[in-house]
Amino acid sequence: MGGSSSRASRQDLAAGLDEAAATGQCGGRCHAVMARSPASSGAKAPQSYDDKRDFSRTPEPRGGASGTSGTDPIFVVQKHDASRLHWDFRLEHDGVLWSWAVPKGPSQDPKDKRLAMHVEDHPVEYASFEGTIPEGNYGAGTVELWDHGHWRPLADDPAAALQKGELKFVLDGSRLHGGFVLVRLKPRLSRTGVPEKAESWLLIKEKDDAVEPGADAAALESRVPRGQSKARPSPDAKPARAKAGKAARRSGGDPLPETQAPQLATLVTEAPSGEGWVSEIKFDGYRMLCRHDGDAVRLFTRNGLDWTDRIPALAKAVAALPAARLLLDGELVALDRDGRTSFGALQDALSNGRTGKLVYYAFDLLHRDGRDLRGLPLRDRKQALDELLGSQQEGMIRLSEHLASDAAQVRTEACKVGLEGIVCKRLDSPYQAGRSRDWLKLKCENREEAVIVGSTPPKGSRAHLGSLLLARHDPDGRLRFAGGVGTGFSAATLRMLDEKLRPLVSKSAPKDLQNREAAPRDARWLRPVLVAELRFAGVTDDGMFRHASFLGLREDKPAQEVVAEVAAKLVPGKPPASRIVTATKPGSRDVREVAGQRLTHPDRLLWPNQGSDPGVSKADLAAYWQAVAERALPEIADRPLALVRCPDGIEGEHFFQKHKTRGMPDALREGSEDGAPFLALSDMAGLVAATQIGAIELHGWGSPGSDPAHADRLVFDLDPAEDLPFERSVEAALEVRRRLKVAGLECYPRTSGGKGLHVVAPITTQMDWDAVRAWCRSFAESMERDAPELFVSSTRKTRRTGRILIDWLRNGLGSTAVASYSPRARPGAPVATPLSWREVTPKLDIKAFSIRTVPARLRKADPWLDFDRDRRELKPTKK
Repeated sequence: MGGSSSRASRQDLAAGLDEAAATGQCGGRCHAVMARSPASSGAKAPQSYDDKRDFSRTPEPRGGASGTSGTDPIFVVQKHDASRLHWDFRLEHDGVLWSWAVPKGPSQDPKDKRLAMHVEDHPVEYASFEGTIPEGNYGAGTVELWDHGHWRPLADDPAAALQKGELKFVLDGSRLHGGFVLVRLKPRLSRTGVPEKAESWLLIKEKDDAVEPGADAAALESRVPRGQSKARPSPDAKPARAKAGKAARRSGGDPLPETQAPQLATLVTEAPSGEGWVSEIKFDGYRMLCRHDGDAVRLFTRNGLDWTDRIPALAKAVAALPAARLLLDGELVALDRDGRTSFGALQDALSNGRTGKLVYYAFDLLHRDGRDLRGLPLRDRKQALDELLGSQQEGMIRLSEHLASDAAQVRTEACKVGLEGIVCKRLDSPYQAGRSRDWLKLKCENREEAVIVGSTPPKGSRAHLGSLLLARHDPDGRLRFAGGVGTGFSAATLRMLDEKLRPLVSKSAPKDLQNREAAPRDARWLRPVLVAELRFAGVTDDGMFRHASFLGLREDKPAQEVVAEVAAKLVPGKPPASRIVTATKPGSRDVREVAGQRLTHPDRLLWPNQGSDPGVSKADLAAYWQAVAERALPEIADRPLALVRCPDGIEGEHFFQKHKTRGMPDALREGSEDGAPFLALSDMAGLVAATQIGAIELHGWGSPGSDPAHADRLVFDLDPAEDLPFERSVEAALEVRRRLKVAGLECYPRTSGGKGLHVVAPITTQMDWDAVRAWCRSFAESMERDAPELFVSSTRKTRRTGRILIDWLRNGLGSTAVASYSPRARPGAPVATPLSWREVTPKLDIKAFSIRTVPARLRKADPWLDFDRDRRELKPTKK
């Protein structure tokens, strides 16, 4: 990866400029310099890392000493809140960390093609770095570990693939899973014909069974606890989330989330009508989540910033509540003499550190003493909160009261007394991260946030600045100029703004700013970092604020989240669309009831007709589950599951689902283990509920729902290369059986519903997933080592020709294999079918097992009848 020294120095320069540009450290100067500097197209020389840092002033590790982290290369993602928030994505290779700065963060959704700026290699020691880089240093800001795990390149020579500009790989982390690809973009040319950005790449999720639609960095952060808050693990250490989960289990009950993205309200102009809604005051303050784990209290803003040190009195008050562990949601406010909230007073208190008289209004309780309350209806969470606080209206923590009266009348009264507005909430709704129509907000006055993109010079007797220039992001994510605000400033506010704006001065407007020609000629442009809270009379047709007044800065909201709010429309008297269910009519073919569950559009084809085959409908799938439930439920019920949903049938979109979303039937429930989410069902009603939402495939963990942290089975998926006859799969299955018997284990065969076979070994639940995974990997690698011409243990396609993959990756926390008796989303409606070893011969026709044929097999003896009786202890791999 080296080169001549002069070439390396040019690469170093390009690398440094790329990272500075991606993270906002040099404004528009970076690419002007790059236009005059040849850029590299491959990996950078690692010496540039040390060149950029003064290790007497930064806590970052010095490079060049550690070499590799271990046998499996690691990957790490670090959330870096520098002058611009971004995520640093790093892959270990050949003793260094290849590194990219990803401004919007990685995503599990293939639709999100994330820009990734290739930067200088970092030392392997950097994988464990967390902390604050002081101001004045390169990359100043906070760095926290966001994800950590191992990666597997799909190319035999990943360095060559990187050089060519396309690197494919598989991640196995706490948040990121499955296949990804990094693709280098062609550099854009400047006016002089010189490349401007030679190191721009795209980080893209591959389409596989780990895809999660909509799972961007923010969604992933809200779903999965970060687990490694301020610890500094060694690069090859296991993720700390495992330790957190075990501690939670020792203390009993559900684990306390590390943090939680808040539920947000949707802006509407008309109050909801009908029963089932309650109204609360819309407070004029900062959203705050309070977490107490029994040892320490942490206070988080809605954006996940830790403000514990800024509000010590609140932390003390939370610790004094009658609960050993809890997670509260509420609003931090300052009250004036009349008891109204004052945003300006709140800002003053936070600025001068006098926070002891602030008030925290709690309106939701998400966890208490080992009980996760987020899945409960709001009415139950309200009752639990009332039991915790009583009708407490004194002291720093107070109960936010609610009214069950007509929401329109409540809003009218709230506006009369000068409140900001109200929030209406559905009493039957669970707590969900993100914006939802289960919570609706109605305002008494126009108030919104805007990004500060510039200012104008002061005039007359005013000092420091004349007005602030504003912008908001449109629905496409582009920043659009929105006018200015020149009122609402005190002398102290002007001084404060002047101090904060000076370091942000830029020679030009933000490069993506739309409608900038509407700005005044004397505009002084700023980097779009700060967010202002405004009161205004309205918005013009071209998006400009009318008669805006400045209320304060929003320290809890990043600029990239400021989007012009558009009020949603509600159908009067009806709940949100996702909750509307068509009434059943006598003789109706549109709705049927099966096992107490409603099955809408029962005649919709999930598998299309083929020739004389009429296809398989939703009703047919429900009938199949009824026919096989007695045999299937012991393999599926109360076990962690993931669903493959095909709402429009197998020829439509497929997606993998591990989380419960709004509108899902109650017969499907959600759980998690050490941050790994899953769904579960218990009975025939759950199978029909899965059918109702178009779930064709059920994939199970190798552990029971009662103890998901410990495996109770091993699964080896034997996947033959396309050029192999089926008899080779039979030989492989018999060889796996022989070897497992030598290891003291019994095992059972099953068709996969595809072209291969599964071998499943029941074990006692005494080993955690890390140990089980290591055992299975060693087992598969030993088969490859003993017969490399027959078997392969790596998923790299280039090595598969003529061999059978012994896929051991089904064995891990959160990893899944298709469940016994589950149909597959493939032509012919095949089914993953348990077999006896007598059936595993070259004459076995794996295509004979389908939704239409498998129910008849149940007249015969169960080939897995002794599965539970044959559980054996798995002996740890010898090191």
